[in-house]
Amino acid sequence: MKAVILAAGRSSRFKPLSDNQHKGLTEVLGKPIIEHTADELRDAGVDEIIVVQGPDREIEKQAKHIADHFVVQEEPEGMGNALRQAQHLLKGRFMVLTPYRANAAKFFKPMIQKAEDENSEIVFVSTPTQDPEKYGILELEDGKATDMVEKPEPSQAPSDQKIVGMYLLHESFFDYLDEVEKWEYQYEDALSEQMRETPASVLKIQEETNSIKYPWDLFSVTEELLETREKQVADTAEIADSAEIKGKVIVEENAKIFENAVVKGPAYIGKNAVVGNNALIRENSCLEKNVAVGTNSEVKNTLLQPGSSFHSGFLGDSVIGRDSKIGAGTITANRKFRENGERPQIASELIAKEYSEDTCRRSLGAFIGEDVDIGVNVSLMPGVQIGSNARIGPGTVVTENVENGKTVYVDQEVKTK
Repeated sequence: MKAVILAAGRSSRFKPLSDNQHKGLTEVLGKPIIEHTADELRDAGVDEIIVVQGPDREIEKQAKHIADHFVVQEEPEGMGNALRQAQHLLKGRFMVLTPYRANAAKFFKPMIQKAEDENSEIVFVSTPTQDPEKYGILELEDGKATDMVEKPEPSQAPSDQKIVGMYLLHESFFDYLDEVEKWEYQYEDALSEQMRETPASVLKIQEETNSIKYPWDLFSVTEELLETREKQVADTAEIADSAEIKGKVIVEENAKIFENAVVKGPAYIGKNAVVGNNALIRENSCLEKNVAVGTNSEVKNTLLQPGSSFHSGFLGDSVIGRDSKIGAGTITANRKFRENGERPQIASELIAKEYSEDTCRRSLGAFIGEDVDIGVNVSLMPGVQIGSNARIGPGTVVTENVENGKTVYVDQEVKTK
């Protein structure tokens, strides 16, 4: 069995974290997310992995070991065109998925069994939704899928079953791909054409599956990965006698945890990472390799990418990009004022778009790109996004997004009497 990972696009909705790298290369628990997905496929018995990447070949350059074959989609012309690049490598049945399926193994074998039991050329994975206008929805007849509708209004939805981004297909799919118009949604059109002739099997699941479209989607992926790990402390890690490691915590080689620091699992402390005196690292936080968190800091449900550092203050429900430096006293506000006694959900203005997206989260901090410098005593309001190479001056209250390369500061007049 072969599997095709479609990783040619660079989603603008994932900015600022995708400014300078494919989002599948975002590191969680010491390696890129796409590598977690590849590991899952190998564990499930996949013989060959094919990665469809963009023309800059950054997946191949940074994670060549994950796949048997790399092919290139030269222009962003949709999933159909991306899959077409791998056609010469595909015979019989094959799996198609995005790079962000770190739980793929649990579905892979049941999908194959479905295909064999029901003699199907397509197998979908679906899960119930109350928001059909956000997803592709299956039309069902006698338990099989006969069509799919993209983002229908609730009153027009043919079912409550949304499509999860994992597909088991057959080489016959390419015949239908030849028949439909070449455009962004050619892949979906070809699936619909094939389903109308030969209905597809559906593996229905009740659990919500994780994918990555927006920066805050990293939280659920990180939590899922941490849930599957056991406590592990490398022999070369240096942990002060007065430091406390509570629960399922992974501490990698040469990490240092100083006096009176507390790490509450599940959490991850990467290679060569440093946790300063009296720091508190709370649940579902990941400090990737070469990250430094200074004295008297608190980090909660936050992912710090390799090489980033935080002097002191509070980081909550945030993602910090590679090699970004945050000064002392900086705080990410992660809650809004109560409305009618309850905390409201937080919307985030997408830095690369002209609209806000409701995150469905009541706790949300900041999303900071690569190589950002933030001065001392900065306050970041809930949901703000800061583009790569930006600079935030000392004492600034950041209430709206900061574009790539911009400098934002408070113009203070200092007087001496």
